[in-house]
Amino acid sequence: MTRHLTHAGLPADLTRWQLLRLVESARRPLGLSKGAVGYLRHAIGLTTDGDFAKGRICAFWASVTEIAASLGMERRQITRIEAELIERGLIHKSSTNRSRRSGHRLHGVIRHEFGINLAPLIERAQEIQALAQRAMREQIEAKALRKQINKLFERIRGLGCDAAELAADAVLPNHRPSTIQSFQRLKQVAAALEAVLADFSANVGGGEMSHQCDISTLPNTNPDQIDKTCRAENRAARRPIRTTPAQVWLLASERFREYLAFYAASLGCGRAPDERCFVMAARDLAMNIGISTRAWRQSCEILGEARTALCVLIADRNACRHDDFRVRDAAAAFVGMVRKEARQGAVVDTLVGELTAFSRGCGYV
Repeated sequence: MTRHLTHAGLPADLTRWQLLRLVESARRPLGLSKGAVGYLRHAIGLTTDGDFAKGRICAFWASVTEIAASLGMERRQITRIEAELIERGLIHKSSTNRSRRSGHRLHGVIRHEFGINLAPLIERAQEIQALAQRAMREQIEAKALRKQINKLFERIRGLGCDAAELAADAVLPNHRPSTIQSFQRLKQVAAALEAVLADFSANVGGGEMSHQCDISTLPNTNPDQIDKTCRAENRAARRPIRTTPAQVWLLASERFREYLAFYAASLGCGRAPDERCFVMAARDLAMNIGISTRAWRQSCEILGEARTALCVLIADRNACRHDDFRVRDAAAAFVGMVRKEARQGAVVDTLVGELTAFSRGCGYV
């Protein structure tokens, strides 16, 4: 018997590819393997935008063999992944009496299907969006926790107490919070180190600190030295950006806009991308255009996250141009831009102005 499994459609502000990115962000809360996410990416690619409209059937009927060949996997791996997705309530599977998959489209609309139906995934779109939002918040908080843990280790070492350092070692022997992926574990480590610092700080007298202050070297107040060490760093890092969300959208390339739209979707219906969305979108795009994680982090330390994100935006957009400002290597252009901004200042502001005039002039809206 032909099975018609329709659905209520995606929320108005969500596309099928944005739904996929939400699934990628919520992979851990959903309990999905990386293979399952890769399968869903392939599955969504086998559908059309119209399949996600209200009242439609959203499905595909590629065989297990065809899917395995497309994903470079074995048939048994695909079978396990499909069972995993069915167990998680994200797909429905049906077949003919001979266990074959088939379907029929008429004028782009699926009339019937025996295969993999994505209606369960679509019906859970809002739940997945909420899980993705929580995962993004935890990602931001996890970054802050890792910085806090590193500072706690520094403060504990500063006590000059062997017992305190041994207690801290017992909490996290390798002193590397970057190796911890669990958000809950990060909170536990931070709380434990706070307790170690509080316990041993109470036992440390103030005489020793006074002695250390007495023997410390005098600060270097040479104006030339201050200018060398602070001018390049503070001039760029302390200056806020004045770019509005509308201007960011105007300047961004098509692929950058996709990242922005994805993170904006996590904010809720009708809200424009804020600075945090801009930074996270730029970070993801940076990794995809060849900018290393190390280069991104160093740039953030020198210029700040928002101005580093602007450098990514400019380098990426100029890579799509065909005039004198075109760059062949966006990653190399990014590195050079960061260096000039740190050394001279106002370089990014000038390039933003030029790119704004160019974008408006060519009707890139």
